[in-house]
Amino acid sequence: MWIMESTTGWARVKALLGSRAQFIMANVLQMPLPPKARRRKTDKLDTARLLREYINGDLPTSFQPDPWWRGVRRVVMLREDLVRRQTKLKNNISSYLAHETWDDRASLWSKKGMNQLRQRIKGLPEDDAFVLTTKLDELEQIMTRLKEVAERIKGIYDQWPEAQKLDAIRGIGPIAAVSIRARIGPIERFANDAEKLVSYAGLAPGIHQSDGTSRSGHIGGGGTDTHLRFYLMEASVWARQIPRYKVTYERVAAKRGKKIGRLVVARLLLRSIHKMLREEVAFEVKTAKTAA
Repeated sequence: MWIMESTTGWARVKALLGSRAQFIMANVLQMPLPPKARRRKTDKLDTARLLREYINGDLPTSFQPDPWWRGVRRVVMLREDLVRRQTKLKNNISSYLAHETWDDRASLWSKKGMNQLRQRIKGLPEDDAFVLTTKLDELEQIMTRLKEVAERIKGIYDQWPEAQKLDAIRGIGPIAAVSIRARIGPIERFANDAEKLVSYAGLAPGIHQSDGTSRSGHIGGGGTDTHLRFYLMEASVWARQIPRYKVTYERVAAKRGKKIGRLVVARLLLRSIHKMLREEVAFEVKTAKTAA
């Protein structure tokens, strides 16, 4: 038996072992934390901790995607990284303009706006012009790369029926559908429990218990896929208008605000996605009680 943490290189180790040993990849993020300041963290202590949890039957395991899943996920992650870098560059350029000029920043990132920005840069101090030109060149390269990656993802979408089912939900387009499906992975890993998927996406509230009291805390926690949560929260902007979610959203939003209302809709949406994938059914806009 071979037990290791979910670190880089696990796929090579698993392939090297082959059928000679049972391979178990532990998810240390979901393991209970040791008492604070008790001992210094070392590999020896970590190994003993993994073995203790395994012997007790409490060792949380990580998903081990096969080469196809890893490939799709890497394409999705590439887009996410490019979007992050694009946003950072836009914020840097916009921040400079806000601090150093009185230029209007409306429609700055349209094709016309970026051409006008290059003309503005020519009138700036030499060093500032050099920095902004470099950032703008990099931004245009990233935008080009994003279009190429988007085409790649659309190609995956065209050959993936499960992603096409998610696209039927209002608020989820082809790119988001592939991204959500890739982030979830094989639905079998969550068995018949949709709440495990909700927890994995970081949409379930934390529970704080002490003696006989219990209260809900912040969402998220160890092992949370923050990107999956982002996709669902973005989809909730439109999904809250779907009849099956609208009543619940309006009730929660009136009591606790729109942000919590969208959070509840994201949970409901993910539970619906779990059922769609597990039972291989289409998305129903209306609930059974309100269906025509």
